[in-house]
This record gives sequence, structure tokens and C-alpha cells, in this order.
Amino acid sequence: MPELPDLAYVESVLRPALVGRRIASARIGDPTVLRVMIADPFPAALAGRAFTDVARRGHFMRFALDGELVLVINAMLVGRYRLVPPAQETPKKDPRALALAVALDGGGELHYLDDKRMGKIYVARAADEATIPIYGQLGLDVLSPAFTREAFGRAIARRRDQARMFLMDKSALASIGNAYADEILFAARIHPKTFCNKLAPAEIDALHAAIGDVLRHAIEEIARRREPVEVKVRDFLKVRGRDGKPCPRCGTTIRAVRVGDGDACFCPACQPSGRKLFVDFGNLPRPAGAAQPPSPLRRK
Repeated sequence: MPELPDLAYVESVLRPALVGRRIASARIGDPTVLRVMIADPFPAALAGRAFTDVARRGHFMRFALDGELVLVINAMLVGRYRLVPPAQETPKKDPRALALAVALDGGGELHYLDDKRMGKIYVARAADEATIPIYGQLGLDVLSPAFTREAFGRAIARRRDQARMFLMDKSALASIGNAYADEILFAARIHPKTFCNKLAPAEIDALHAAIGDVLRHAIEEIARRREPVEVKVRDFLKVRGRDGKPCPRCGTTIRAVRVGDGDACFCPACQPSGRKLFVDFGNLPRPAGAAQPPSPLRRK
């Protein structure tokens, strides 16, 4: 899915492009992803309304319109946004992935596209948006001033699940996906299958710091590239998608291991397991010339 750093960039591009602009018309491509929570006819209900705000909330994008209407989008796995300039706004045929197109007064369009039809577009009154599934139950925003070490400590204190599962729990932390969960655990030198209640205080410190450091670095790097908003920039990641390749820190082969419903990429030397696992990559021979990783933090 577009993850938090991707959406921070989307927000920075779409807000100045849309706020204050009025909607001339809208059309539906594939209605599968639509969740219309208003009685007014849709998409005609959008016509004539102006964008008053564009903001990321967790892994959702929120588009506020005058008249107290909101579009809240959960892009899920492959959903993406596209700004279409006026010269290209009337193609012969809409792309098959198009779910919703919003034509702007004065020219240009905003498209939401979803090849897998897994995303969701919620159309709601602002007064009802807290009832949107998951969106209304988001946890601590990891980029907000409220994300202090103390608040993070309270969130993790009673967790009995694995560290990667905790990081990806949207009701605890808003919001970390597969790619950056791997990057954060690598930065903190914590194995993805480590149980939260086995983490030492110093490891919790490291995990809290890694969340902010990794996400802010990614936001800065994506902004620096200045790609179109529909382009997912991931080539700078250190472990995600790099299983079978050498660790950039020590040279050990990066591995992938099943955690929950997905695979986690990690370095078995930099992120050693503190317990016996079915497959212990740490016992495999190290590549010739691989650097010796520093000793992990000791767990109680």
C-alpha cells in the first residue's frame, strides 16, 4: 500500500493543487471501491463543491469539501492518486483501473486508481466520519508531537504479540505498513519475531527512536525525488524487498520470514533472534568478508 512517507508526499502535492479549487463534475470508473454514506445522488453530489483541506490521517487520505462533506480514501495495496493536467484531461478512454475522477473548475482532474479494487473510497458527512471502519479507531499518530517515548511505552506495555505485528497494528500506531515495519526493525536491530514483552527498556527506546528516524528520512528522500504522486519510491530501502542480497550494514544475506499474513525482510546477523525458531538463519555460514555486527542489546 502507499505507506506513511508516500502519503506525506501525496499530501504535500495535492493540498496546494486542490485546496480552494471547485469541482466541476465527477465520474465513477469502477464502483467496487465506493462506500457512499450520504443520501444525495453520487457522484453528482460533488459538483460545485470546493476542496477546503487535504490531509493524511494514518494511512488514509482525507479530502474535505465545503458543505461538510468528506472523501476519505484507504488506498490499501495498490491504490494511487494522479493529478491530470488540463491538456490531458479528456483521453479517448479512461484507464481500466480508474475508480473515481474529479474534474476541476478551470481544468485538470484528480484521479484515484486501483488495479486490485482493494481500496475503499468513503463518501460521508464530516459529522459521520468517525464511523468509517478503521479510520475511526486509529491509534497514536507516529509523526505527531503526541508520539513521545512515554506514550509509546504505554502503547507497547501490555502487548504480547511479536514486534512487527505490533508496529503494523493500526489501532495502536497510525500507521506503519510492511515496508517501513521492516526498515524500522532493522534500524532498531530487533528481530521481527521478538515478542514485545521480551524487549528490554533500551530496545523499546531504540524502537521508538527508529520509528521517527526512518519515517522522516523516507519522507525527505521521497520529497527530494519529486516524482509524480502515483510513483512509489522504494529503491532506497535497506532491507525491504532485498531478501537474498547482502545487508548494507554487515554483508550478511538478508532473509525473508513469515510473520502473520506477510513476509518480513531482515538481517539475521544485525537482528538476531532471542529465541529458538523453526529456521535459524543466524546459524548459517556468513559470507566471506562480511563484517561482524555489533552485539545486540541484552534482553531480560
